[in-house]
Amino acid sequence: MQFHQPTSIREFIELSSNLSDQFTTLLAGGTDLLPRYERGQALPDHLIDLKKLSDLYHINIKDDSVQIGALTSIQTIQENPLIQFEFTALHMAAHDFAGAQIRHRGTIGGNIVNASPAGDLLPALYAFDAILTLIGPEGERQLPVQEFILGPGKTALKQSEILVSVTLKRNGYKSIFQKVGLRQSMAISVVNLAFVYSQKEDVFDYLKIACGAVAPIVVTLDKLTSTILDSTSKPDDWPLLIEADISPIDDIRATAKYRKQVVINLVKAFLKGQLDA
Repeated sequence: MQFHQPTSIREFIELSSNLSDQFTTLLAGGTDLLPRYERGQALPDHLIDLKKLSDLYHINIKDDSVQIGALTSIQTIQENPLIQFEFTALHMAAHDFAGAQIRHRGTIGGNIVNASPAGDLLPALYAFDAILTLIGPEGERQLPVQEFILGPGKTALKQSEILVSVTLKRNGYKSIFQKVGLRQSMAISVVNLAFVYSQKEDVFDYLKIACGAVAPIVVTLDKLTSTILDSTSKPDDWPLLIEADISPIDDIRATAKYRKQVVINLVKAFLKGQLDA
């Protein structure tokens, strides 16, 4: 295995393009990659370490948006005051993300590109309608996170393309994140959810709910939220509307039936708590 460490995005693109016909893997924080190798996954012919791409470490705050570099650590996101205040669900997801050592090594870009249905940052990014900036041989392009993740471990990244940043609009919405795992910490989510919302006179005028670990990709409960926003559903209708947007499976962490009931319980508790407040 050959090790490479480009120092600029241009150098990365040239290197990656030259290695396009070989088995190549990118290394960001390594918190998912290294355990896979320890479990016996085949080593690549070329490992490209991204840690010296200095342009990918930042949190840039603008009047209408926040841009987070792809190599920004989970810990840095957790500690940022503006993210804590304006994007609380993302802050909470970062806080609940594994242990301190992994939070200091793991990156937001790695969590996205890993494309795990249970990725803890993903529900918040979906609920906030995050826009991803990608750069490759054909130039720069933007994609909503919903269009970037195609399935478990599958993304819309093209050959020699790299995720460089994540942009969130500063809309002033409230938000929370909830996670259910098999233990209190260092647990992969059985279910995770992000709620992004705005209310006027105890009525929602904006509501988006994103759920992880209940389908091949993170899903948003659009059938439910649309009926709440136009006042055409009542609590008795909510379980069926939730079930229409999720497709959980049985695995070693939980059954599909359990996951479905957890989502229903958490969503109903949140909605009733806000509407009865």
